[in-house]
Amino acid sequence: MKTLGAVFSDEERESFMAVWRYSGHLMGIPETILFRDEEEALKLYDIGLMCDPEAPIESVVTAHSLVNSAPLIAGMTSPEDRQKLAKYVYRISRGLLGRDTCEQLMYPTHSSFGSVAWFRFQQRHGHITGKLLPLLRILPVNTGDGNYSKFTSLLETSVYDEERIHYKLPDHVYAEESSKW
Repeated sequence: MKTLGAVFSDEERESFMAVWRYSGHLMGIPETILFRDEEEALKLYDIGLMCDPEAPIESVVTAHSLVNSAPLIAGMTSPEDRQKLAKYVYRISRGLLGRDTCEQLMYPTHSSFGSVAWFRFQQRHGHITGKLLPLLRILPVNTGDGNYSKFTSLLETSVYDEERIHYKLPDHVYAEESSKW
């Protein structure tokens, strides 16, 4: 999400890592190889990537299904619009995942040069104009008509902060040792 332009506070970053550490604990990852902080998690991630096997056909099918279902989730009905958004998702994915991973997943060959940077620019532009200049909401980036807007609507389905919904989690694995939440 950071690559796409999201900004997180230190507390949000720490909370995210705590949830993933707790998830790893619940899945049975031994404490000796369970990361302690973000830096250690990133090192383990890099090691994991070095050991990552070739993508099996199930991964290829799943990846393509996710990309091609995105336009349907965004509520698009026109086949041309659905195809255009899927192409955009492939392009952004290429920019995020890299050439080798996308080749393994048999993604269509598209140039991803600048696609992530352009997406980040549109995201920041929309955020700034939405906050500082409400009268400029008539700009195309904010109308919901473009691929950017449709793609971001997919991302926004998992963002609850805009609705001011906050989830609190226990701060200890054992309920009796957790503070009141």
